[in-house]
Amino acid sequence: QLIDKFGSESNIVGTIHITTSHFIFRADNSSKEIWVANALIGNIEKGNLSAIGTYLTIRCKHFLTLNFLIAKDKDCQDLYETLLKCGRPVNIIDVFAFENREKNGRKRCWDRFNWQIEFARQGIGIADKHLWKINDFNVDYRYCDTYPEYLCTPSSATKQILIGSCKFRSRARLPVLTYWHRPNFGRFCRCAQPLTGFTARCVEDEQLMNLIAKTNPSYQSLCLIDTRPLVNAMMNKMQGKGYEDIKNYPNMRFHFFDIENIHVMRSSLNKLLDACQRTKTITDYYKQLESSGWLRHIRSLLDCSAFLADLVSRGISAVVHCSDGWDRTSQTVSLAQLLLDPFFRTIRGFQVLIEKDWLGFGHKFDDRCGHIGALNEEAAKEVSPIFTQFLDCVYQIMRLQPRAFEFNERYLIDIHEHAYSCQYGTFLGNCDKDRKDLNLAKRTLSLWSYIDDHHDDYINPLYEFQANKFSYLANVDLHPSAIVVWTAMYNRFDTGLLPRESTTDVTIATLEHIGVLEAQMASLQAVTFLAPSFLFMKMISGVMSDSGHSSTVSSGAQPTTPLQSLPELCMLLIFLHGIIDDNTSFPALQWQSLRAADECSSKNCGAEFATRVERRFHCYRCGKIHCRRCVTVTSDQRDRICYSCAAVNAT
Repeated sequence: QLIDKFGSESNIVGTIHITTSHFIFRADNSSKEIWVANALIGNIEKGNLSAIGTYLTIRCKHFLTLNFLIAKDKDCQDLYETLLKCGRPVNIIDVFAFENREKNGRKRCWDRFNWQIEFARQGIGIADKHLWKINDFNVDYRYCDTYPEYLCTPSSATKQILIGSCKFRSRARLPVLTYWHRPNFGRFCRCAQPLTGFTARCVEDEQLMNLIAKTNPSYQSLCLIDTRPLVNAMMNKMQGKGYEDIKNYPNMRFHFFDIENIHVMRSSLNKLLDACQRTKTITDYYKQLESSGWLRHIRSLLDCSAFLADLVSRGISAVVHCSDGWDRTSQTVSLAQLLLDPFFRTIRGFQVLIEKDWLGFGHKFDDRCGHIGALNEEAAKEVSPIFTQFLDCVYQIMRLQPRAFEFNERYLIDIHEHAYSCQYGTFLGNCDKDRKDLNLAKRTLSLWSYIDDHHDDYINPLYEFQANKFSYLANVDLHPSAIVVWTAMYNRFDTGLLPRESTTDVTIATLEHIGVLEAQMASLQAVTFLAPSFLFMKMISGVMSDSGHSSTVSSGAQPTTPLQSLPELCMLLIFLHGIIDDNTSFPALQWQSLRAADECSSKNCGAEFATRVERRFHCYRCGKIHCRRCVTVTSDQRDRICYSCAAVNAT
């Protein structure tokens, strides 16, 4: 039995099916059907045996919680053990992405990102006056296996300097360029913490930092942003790591930001979910929310990113690092670029940003998302919602600047889900080298191909691209009151707590309806304008046929007198009716409200819309709402109609 966690509805009796790819619950009366990808299964909790059965709770990584009551304890135990095995594959090649057989082939969109093209777009090679170059220093991942093969470094940096810096940086992650700001030559690089300890230094690393500073002729001083709390950075010195000594880097200014580590963030998200999904009173909710510290962490990330963006917008160069340079560094440099560059606020540009600063620079998606091996305690400690936090920060900016983004909230939520679902190969592996070793481009599908196929689902109807107005989002309000809980994400499946319609979907549906009606008006106007000419031609043809003459009439012939008699008017009306019946299918004047749409309107489907995020489609002809599976496009690619209306048209 599926239990309603709010207790407002009776339990739903059904059957659980487990396949190699999905966990499926189907109600016996067909009123409900739930599909969950096995990789999305997070924590599984088995309760004690009671008089009515055993409780089993499944908490998913996309924030769905399922509570079951199973009559037999043995059945519950078997299900518990099976779910553990399905949700925690031992080897990455066991995930569903390697078996996913979707249409349109496997190779699409794996070339979405190219280092040379992206740096050329930023201006490297021409606008930078050749002060930077893309080199193959790390080809075959020779010196750093978590960096990409092609790195952008100062043109004057020798191979000896680069190798020396690699040896001095954690995980060999030396300072390299990630973003060059064309308007004023500002830029920022990224790297990992130095292996300084208390006294160590590296001449080559100091030289590389100096060369990075000199690539900015107008401001030859670097700002080093360490995203960690100063206390944490000082503790790392005891482990032989730490941060740069100002005595050895005289041309640098240092700034520390209090962004906590992965363990704090993991605990914070768990407390946030407890607040969002378990608390029953508003007092408990706010206490738990404050205890989680989640909004405080989000604001810390936004503060650091806004500071970095402000520096670069004023032409000041910066270097950013945390500990290993693949968590907090990826978050902050990505958000700063989102604020600075309108290209990254487009659907395609956001994909390039993720490919570059998350996938390319080695964010450990396998470890952080728990794709494999999370049964191991050490592996479980590596799980952390770093990418979730980044998307949350993007949402906060979108909410404050809705017209500056081409994509909508659904886009972020779907990317988040598939970062965990292992349905596509895009987010598999811990670094670029892992993905090449697994040959993912040939063996799996790219998430970007799915997004391309559903492009219209992710359009923001409020988007207003104005290069001057939105080139740099300088006025993002980071006051504490401006940072809110992203309920559409964390309460995604608690439909009673969310509006039954999103403003984005209502706007899109309204614009669609207006467009359909305007197209119909234009079609009718064309028919009524041409009707007198067609009628005149038909009348002349009939007269000439009766007189035995040819019915051919010059194409320029027009009626010279208005229709004056009642018979002529009746003939026109009959003629118009025939043309409209033969050539025009009228759209529905009224469309079903999104608010009342809980399930698909098709008689043979009735699929439930489990969340507000799921796209609801209006049939242009009947105006009712259907799921994606129950609509099609007419042969002329003009109208989206349901299969019932399509069948009527066919007859």
